[in-house]
Amino acid sequence: MIIAYSVLAGGIFLLCLPYVLIRMASTRRFRIGLAERFGLYGDRTSVLRSSRSIWVQAASVGEVSAVLPLIRLLRETFPEDRIVVTCQTATGRQAVREKLAGIAVGVLCPLDFPPLIRRFIRLTSPRLLILIETELWPGLILTCGRNRVPVAVVSGRISRRSFRVYRRFTLILRPILDRIAQFNMRTEEDARRLKRLGASPDRVRVLGNIKFDSLPAAAIDRERESEIKERIGWSPGEVLLIGGSTFAGEEEILIRVYQGLKSRFPGLRLLLAPRHLERVKAVEAILAASAEEYRLYSAAGPAGEKRVIVLDRMGLLFSLYALASAVFIGRSLRGTGGQNPIEPAVWGAPLLFGPHMENFRDIARALIDGGGAVRVADEAALSAALADLLADSNRRRAMGEKARAVVEARRGATKRNLESLRELIMR
Repeated sequence: MIIAYSVLAGGIFLLCLPYVLIRMASTRRFRIGLAERFGLYGDRTSVLRSSRSIWVQAASVGEVSAVLPLIRLLRETFPEDRIVVTCQTATGRQAVREKLAGIAVGVLCPLDFPPLIRRFIRLTSPRLLILIETELWPGLILTCGRNRVPVAVVSGRISRRSFRVYRRFTLILRPILDRIAQFNMRTEEDARRLKRLGASPDRVRVLGNIKFDSLPAAAIDRERESEIKERIGWSPGEVLLIGGSTFAGEEEILIRVYQGLKSRFPGLRLLLAPRHLERVKAVEAILAASAEEYRLYSAAGPAGEKRVIVLDRMGLLFSLYALASAVFIGRSLRGTGGQNPIEPAVWGAPLLFGPHMENFRDIARALIDGGGAVRVADEAALSAALADLLADSNRRRAMGEKARAVVEARRGATKRNLESLRELIMR
């Protein structure tokens, strides 16, 4: 099978080569790290070369952030092993180099072509490959199996949509699943779907979601809190609605909801945090069209009377959740999949989100069942739910504490995964 896949992958690459060359010539982002995708690591080759390592594959920034506690535990538990983290994106690689400096080596993952994977294995000599979530790259998994490198999945998930796609290819998928020694899944539902796809039941375990352990402490020092309050013009007695990681179309909804409620709740403020900073200009245009005064978070000086703030800087949203009276989770009314509700929940913020939380289905359901979140169907329902919360500070406080409790009850998956992985590493 690996020979057939090698031939197929090689043919696809040759067909795509003209497109690759065009993208290289026209797109700087595409050129960044391209040599690494072909297994050429320059001065990092000597750092990667090892007689014994543990290899972690984390697709992008989200997976890197989730796996940080596990990598630190691996470093402590196996101090003689080099920890190598590969990513699919340059931003993920950068996150490794910034957050795990001195702990792990971060590079881009080679293309899913067996000769390139084999060369990487010979360079790094991994005792184990850990796949974060469900990175089912055939060339990667088959080549590791052929070279006697055990493979484990950590925090694995199979969404309903992925399951429908995978189910059409079970004959091809089963030999790949057979090469994976251990599946540590998030939930019982994820485990059931994986077994139905052909994974051996004795290799499937439910150990939880490591993302719950990756959150920093929900704490902010007084100086930092004062700076944030000054920036947004917040004062005691006011309430702050945050639109967290919003998607196109949702800012208009939040602005209309805010305008409909601000006369009834004069202490209301709105902070819009678009998921991608390149959309800040578009959000400004929407606010200008709505005749709503606003300011950018990065603008010099206090906000004054401008009660709408647009967050235009990376890395600040988590701290801003500390002041939130309510949080709307983006990409849940427009777009699909939703955004991560765990970060605002750990601060004890009451949550609202739309019907599209497919990528966070289990935690969204747990937050609703636990009383920490409200799912709304549309703009009118969002306005009504928010009005109820704004009218009752005790309800906001109780709902936020329930959201926090849901998150705290799910911590501990990282240590459970470490104990499970130890079995494979020590074989």
